[in-house]
Order: sequence, then structure tokens, then C-alpha cells
Amino acid sequence: MKIKFYVLLLIGLMLSACGTSLQSDINDYKSQMKDVQSEEKKLVKYIDELELDKVDQLIGSEVTDQKKQRLQEKERTIEDDVLPQLAEYEEKMNKVNVDNPEIKEVHDIYINNFDEKKTFIENIHQYIKLYNASIDSNEEILGYTKIFEKNKETSEKYAELAASSKSELSDYNKLTEIINRNNEELKVKVEELMNISETAERIEYIDGLLVPMINKHIQSLNKMHIASPHTSHMRQAQIEIYYSLINYYKERKNAMKIEEQLRKLPVQSILSKAKSIKTVDDKYYQALKKLEEQ
Repeated sequence: MKIKFYVLLLIGLMLSACGTSLQSDINDYKSQMKDVQSEEKKLVKYIDELELDKVDQLIGSEVTDQKKQRLQEKERTIEDDVLPQLAEYEEKMNKVNVDNPEIKEVHDIYINNFDEKKTFIENIHQYIKLYNASIDSNEEILGYTKIFEKNKETSEKYAELAASSKSELSDYNKLTEIINRNNEELKVKVEELMNISETAERIEYIDGLLVPMINKHIQSLNKMHIASPHTSHMRQAQIEIYYSLINYYKERKNAMKIEEQLRKLPVQSILSKAKSIKTVDDKYYQALKKLEEQ
């Protein structure tokens, strides 16, 4: 009977020691996690201040100066506050040392949750940054369109003056013939571009065919010898039209790239994460509590 008693006593001591060791490891782990959770709270505060639940009201089809300003403010807040805080949070988390395999299982849940938070923040940052870039690009395109229209009006004004002058009629007819031929070529190329659906192919078409062709049109006008004043002004205005077209299509390339990237970021799906991201650690705290109760 004494042998059995000693065996039971030994097992009891071992179990008691194991329990004490686990609790000690948990206490050490929770102590390490205090700094981590402090940084996490700061991050949550910054995210709350972004008011991401209202972002979908700012990304509609109608872009006002007020919406633009608020979106720019959100982008700056993410870059100045959220991302640096995320890095600080991650640095503190990576310093946590866990040797106990049971605690490590629980901590792995926390790490996975962090990865989910990080992905969410990076996605929302990327979307807002791209959306703001899209607004800027569209404004650039509008600006080049206005320049095009202004130069077109100038060209038409001098064309009318040149056409009504007998001394300029010869130069005017030669210039008009070249402009009309250039415009026909341009029309064909633009129609071909409009029939291309893939972004990469459209960009390649602009770089490889459209812009080089417009540059040739500029060269063809520059090579002409024109002495008539009104016709000369008409030619210069037409050259400016071509330059505005080149700038327009270069910016259209940029806009197409941005649009392509935006399509790869499902904004509503990203925004829906804003609520669930706050409760993503519930599973972690439940697992930690369950471990403490052993």
C-alpha cells in the first residue's frame, strides 16, 4: 500500500508542478502582451478616426471638391498615423517570446489576426490612394481637353482669315490638305483604339502606334515652308493641338492603369471588413481564457 501511495503522491506533485509551470508561462506571456495590446489600442483609435463606414459616400460618380479634400485627408491620416502605428504594433508583437507550445498555439491565433488587420489596412490605403490618383488623372485629362479645344478655336480663327486672303490661299490649301490627311489617319487609329478592350493592349497601341503617328504629323507640319502670317499661325495652332493630344493620351494611359488596379480591389468587400476587424481577436481571447482555466 505504501508503494501505491508514493506513486500517487508523485503523480500529484508532477501534475501540480505542470499546472504551476503553465500558469507561470501564461502570466509571463500576458505581461509581454501588455505593450503589444497598448499599441493595438492606438491603432484601433486611428482606424476609428478614419470613419471608414462613410468612405462609400465619398467614392460615388460625382466628385466634389469637398469629397476630394476628405479623401486626401484620409490618405494622409493613413500614411502619417495608421501605417507608422501598424509598424510599431508589429515590432512589439514580434518581440514577444513564447516557448510553451500550448501558449504558442494561442499566440499564433493573435499573429494570424494581426495579418488580417494588416491586409485590411494595406488594402484600404491602396484603394483610397488609387482613387485619389484617379481623380487627379481625370482632372489632368480634362485640362488637356480644354487646351485641345482652345487650340482648335485658334486654328479655326486663323483658317478663316487665311482662306479669305488671296495671297495666303496657296499656303492655306497646302496646309489644309495635310491636316485633313493627318486627321483621317488619326480618326482610323482612334477608332481602332476604342475597339481594344484589354488595358495592356490599349497602352501598347498608344505607345506603339498612336503617339508615334501624331509625332509624324507634327514633323510633317514643321517641314512645310509657309510665309503667309495667318496660315503660319494656323499651322502653329494645329501643332499645339497635336501636342495636347499626345499629352491627353499619355495621361489616358495613366488613368487606364489606375482603373485596372482599382478593379482588382473590391472596395465594398474591403469596407465590410472595417466592422469585423474590431472583433477579430475574440477567438484569441477565448482561447487564452480556456487555457487559463485548465
